[in-house]
Amino acid sequence: MKVCGAVAPAEIDALAANRVDLVGLWLAVPGGPHDLPPERWRVLAEHAAGTEGGPAPVLVTFAKDAELLRVALASAPVRWVQLHGYPTPGMVRKIKALELGGDQVKVIKVLHVMGGECVEASLIGAYEKAGVDVFLFDVVTEDGRVGSTGQALDPAAVAPLLDRLSRPFLLAGGISDENRGRYASLTEHPQFLGIDVDTNARDGGGAISAERVRSITQTWREHG
Repeated sequence: MKVCGAVAPAEIDALAANRVDLVGLWLAVPGGPHDLPPERWRVLAEHAAGTEGGPAPVLVTFAKDAELLRVALASAPVRWVQLHGYPTPGMVRKIKALELGGDQVKVIKVLHVMGGECVEASLIGAYEKAGVDVFLFDVVTEDGRVGSTGQALDPAAVAPLLDRLSRPFLLAGGISDENRGRYASLTEHPQFLGIDVDTNARDGGGAISAERVRSITQTWREHG
């Protein structure tokens, strides 16, 4: 269970209380509603890492600058990077090669589904060779918006790709406490790892809601 786009310590505490495994902290996401200044990003990353039973922090980014990511990772106890947008397998290779006190960075590469097709389908093998640890299927809107769109992922667009994967995968895109059954054909696959939630984890004011997270977590874990 991953929840993306936390901006306050209280939101991270709510995730910890509901046994969420990973929390996405946005850095270098231009125009993103949950993008964080570097210092604020570091403070929240330290809070997540220092919370007993709390979610492991994930650097979520559109950046294609490996040095920028190295500096951020060196400043905080974060060893997960989630790459949105369309970085090359070469970028993945650079991130995996970063020297961070003997720890290796784990890379989540988003695979974008648009119009019923996966944009990066032809690159899956290259991304795996470059060192991707986990894939994440998410939706691109018709106007090209990427990430946290709230639009539902079409399982029929994902299913044909799964047997090509040798890495685990997460599902994102409109995941809620009401639509687990829609993804049964995907969650039964042996490489299914879990879900990534943003829009449906929030209250009417846009903050992460402990109640909504609890409902989603219980629904997916009880049937998992």
